Amino acid sequence: MKKIIYSIFIVLSFISCDDYLDIEPVGQVIPKSVEEYRSFLTSAYSIAKEHKVLTTYRTDELSLSEDALGVEHYEDLFIWNDVNPSPLASVFPYASLYNTIFYANHVINNEATIEGNQLDKEQLVGEAYALRAMQYFELINLYAKPYHKTTANTDAGVPITLKYDSEKEYPVKTVEEVYALILSDLAQAESLIKIEKQEVGYNYRFSMIAVKAFKSRVYLYQQEWQKAMDIANEALAMNAKIQNLNVDSSIMPSEYNSVESILALETVASFDMVNNTTISNTLIDAYNQSEDLRFSLYFKQKTDGSFRSKKNAENKFKVSYRTAELHLTIAECLAALNEDVLAKEKLISFAENRYTTDGFTAYKASVNTLNNNDLKTEILEERRREFAIEGHRWNDLRRTTQPKLVKTFNGVTYTLDKNDDRYVIPFPNDATINNPNL
Repeated sequence: MKKIIYSIFIVLSFISCDDYLDIEPVGQVIPKSVEEYRSFLTSAYSIAKEHKVLTTYRTDELSLSEDALGVEHYEDLFIWNDVNPSPLASVFPYASLYNTIFYANHVINNEATIEGNQLDKEQLVGEAYALRAMQYFELINLYAKPYHKTTANTDAGVPITLKYDSEKEYPVKTVEEVYALILSDLAQAESLIKIEKQEVGYNYRFSMIAVKAFKSRVYLYQQEWQKAMDIANEALAMNAKIQNLNVDSSIMPSEYNSVESILALETVASFDMVNNTTISNTLIDAYNQSEDLRFSLYFKQKTDGSFRSKKNAENKFKVSYRTAELHLTIAECLAALNEDVLAKEKLISFAENRYTTDGFTAYKASVNTLNNNDLKTEILEERRREFAIEGHRWNDLRRTTQPKLVKTFNGVTYTLDKNDDRYVIPFPNDATINNPNL
């Protein structure tokens, strides 16, 4: 293979939260040793992608004022204007996701020539497989229809590249083919990764529990309820801790050094989002403010009475997977399998860590009265409350009921209809220019 000069990056010390995941270039080398390839993969981990921030604007979690600073970057996202957006509108990532795939491919394709300790090499290559799978999972859930068993083998997905070839065309693969690659890569990662759980400060890297948490999410999106639940339980066997907010509310459960953290990689908030938007009334109304301990932890009231998110752009708020998701995945799967008693037990057990004593008593009594349909709805509402402004909401809306959403901006009402085509984001213009197959 032609040798290419690659920039090598290193992670700085993790002395403070501000230093977490700080990465800077230190030179250029051709990677040969496992240590050099580790630095190479670190540069892949560090490639910035803010699609979770941008999808939040499309959800029902935020309110946006026409007077907000920088509103021209987010207005079209907010009102689902994908046909003729402003040239200033923020664009969803495409090239950066494939750039990360390029790095991961290089590690995977050069496994045989990497010099160094075999166990370290296997860990590294395993992480590369998981990181590649993660990029394809994000791509397919941005630019394709949600997974449906009956149509996945014909629904258009995204291109797949496992080895770069400038002479090769990259046609769009089906949703089924992309999901098959994701699961294949995760199987490879499971066979290679040796670290069960990364140390705090290095938990931006994949570990065995992170791979299992990711795999559980993939199966959940495929509505493979038993498989999603089984793999979630395997992950919880490694770490099942839930932060009890009655005992410790010093940090949010989503922070990188929380007992719940599994993989702290993705950016889920930005300076603009926190400072120039407010929390929508529909999200505020989803909480019992006096009894849900998350409300005052997640949100801060402004002088005008509105609320803004406390989950901000600091590196300490990077999050991809955490144990709360695994517990709620199991509850959702049990309800889908009509195991209502067990689903209620799981949901109630989780909620005890999130509500005041009186609030929990009332919540428990309410959950125990629910029929199956209402139980399924309540589990999704609990996900909405738990993962507010954390990048889950758009995909949860897409993969479940794709409900009708209504927003008001600058005095005009905008509607995203039920099952609207705009639940799929169009490929960016530069992507279609560079690849006519899209």
